[in-house]
Amino acid sequence: MTLLQVDPDTAMALKGSYSALLLSLVLMGAWLALASGQQQTSTNDQFLRRHWDNPKTQATSNTAYCRLLTRCRGISRRNNTFIHDSITAINSICTGNRDGPVTSRRTFKITVCKFNPNTGTATGTPLVHRIVVICKKKLPVRFVTSVRPKIWA
Repeated sequence: MTLLQVDPDTAMALKGSYSALLLSLVLMGAWLALASGQQQTSTNDQFLRRHWDNPKTQATSNTAYCRLLTRCRGISRRNNTFIHDSITAINSICTGNRDGPVTSRRTFKITVCKFNPNTGTATGTPLVHRIVVICKKKLPVRFVTSVRPKIWA
């Protein structure tokens, strides 16, 4: 047998190793693709966990509402805005827009919770405003601010 010749058993073993290596690479590529998509979804999930409350949770007052929701979500002692609309409506802000800040075309019912460090409480103000969010891959990932709707004369 010369150096370039390989017996049939060795040739079959090499083919099997090649197939296993190829399968491993394909599976790793699929896993990486899913993991990168999962990162985007989890960023949108974090946004929704922090800002979405629909239907609005009932409380005795807007101050009690802010205290309840910020504590339940682990964001007490911080300012936060809660959006009272469907996930579809919120996510649609980013449809057709590129990544970056986007102002909603329509208004949303929101509750703005402002924390006062002197008193240790948060006051809640219900509003109907347009909202500005940061979009990434056609999904909102961060709340920026709310904007009073323009009144046309």
